[in-house]
Amino acid sequence: MNAYIAEYKGKPTAYLDQNILDLFVKGIAIDFAVALTQSFQIVFSDETLKEIRRSGDHAQDFLVVLRRLNAHHLKNYLEQPGFIPTDRATITVCDPFVAYDQYCENVGSYLDIMKSMEQWLYKFSGGRVGDGIAEINAEQKAAFRGLMGQMQSSATVLANAIPGIEEVLRQCSVLMEQQYSDTLNETERLMKQNIVDDKYWSGIKEFRKAVDIGPKELNNIEPPGVLQQIWESYRSIPPYSDMEITIETFFGVSKNPIYPDQPYFKHQKVTGIYNMLNTLGYFPDSKVHKERRFVASLSDTSHASMASFCNYLFSRDEYFVKKVRAAYEFLEIPTSVQLVVLENA
Repeated sequence: MNAYIAEYKGKPTAYLDQNILDLFVKGIAIDFAVALTQSFQIVFSDETLKEIRRSGDHAQDFLVVLRRLNAHHLKNYLEQPGFIPTDRATITVCDPFVAYDQYCENVGSYLDIMKSMEQWLYKFSGGRVGDGIAEINAEQKAAFRGLMGQMQSSATVLANAIPGIEEVLRQCSVLMEQQYSDTLNETERLMKQNIVDDKYWSGIKEFRKAVDIGPKELNNIEPPGVLQQIWESYRSIPPYSDMEITIETFFGVSKNPIYPDQPYFKHQKVTGIYNMLNTLGYFPDSKVHKERRFVASLSDTSHASMASFCNYLFSRDEYFVKKVRAAYEFLEIPTSVQLVVLENA
C-alpha cells in the first residue's frame, strides 16, 4: 500500500548547486542569499550532503549555511516494501546537522561498493590509465564480498532475536555474490571483444574519434531543440545511419537501463541524458580523466536529477546549466534553470 504524502504547498522550491553554497560559505553574495530565502524554499539533497562530506574540515561551514537558509531535505520517495524508486519526492523539515549525521551513518557501510561501481564509468571517461578491465572487476568483486560480509555480521547481532537469520543471509549472500561475479565476467568478456588495449582505453576519446564529432561542432548548437539538433548530426553517419533507432534510444531514455521491465521516470532519464551529453561533447565536463573532476561530474549529474523535482535550480556553472536545460527541455520538465552571474565573485 502506498503511503500517503501530503502535497507541498509552501513557497516555490529552489535547489542550489554546490557552487552557490560555496559562495555563501565564503561570505560572498549574502544579499543574494537573503533574497533567495525571502522568495523560495531552499532545499538540499543527499548529494549535497555527500559533497559536504568531501569538503572535510569545511563540512560544518556548509551546514551552518544550510541552517541559515532554513533549507529543507529533499529526497526521492522510495515505495515500501523493497525501497522501489518512484516519480515523487518528499520535503522534510529538519536540522541540516542532524540530516548530515544520519547520512554519514547510513552511507558508511556502502562507500567501498559505491566507489567500485563508479570505476566502469571512470575508465570509460579516460581514468584508471594502466589498469585493465580485469583489475577493475577484481576490485568490484572484493568490494561486493566485503558488503556481503558486513551483512552477515549484522545477522550475527540479530541471531538471538531472529532464529535462523544467519543461515538465511549466508545463503543469500553466496547466491548474490555468484550472480554479481557472473555479471562482471560477462561484461568483461563483451568489452574485450571491442577494445584493443584495455589498459589505455578511453571510451569517450574513441567514440568522438570514430564519429568525428565533438565539442567544436556541438557547442555551436543553440536552443530550442538541442537534443533534436544533436540527433540530426549523428543519424546520417555510421553506425547510426545503418541502424533503426530513435532519438530516445540514442540518448538512452527509451527504457530503464538497469531494470528494463520497470518504469523509467523523468528524474532518472535526466541522468542518462546528462551523461550522454558529456560523452558526445556538448559543453562537456572538463578533465574527467582526473579522479577529482570525475567525482565532481558525478555529483553534477545527481544534482541535475534531484533538482528536476523543484521549481528552480540555481548554478554558476554555465556548462552545467546548458546540459541541464537541454535535458529538461527534451523531457518537458518545467524546472526553471537559472545561471547566476555575480560581479567580483
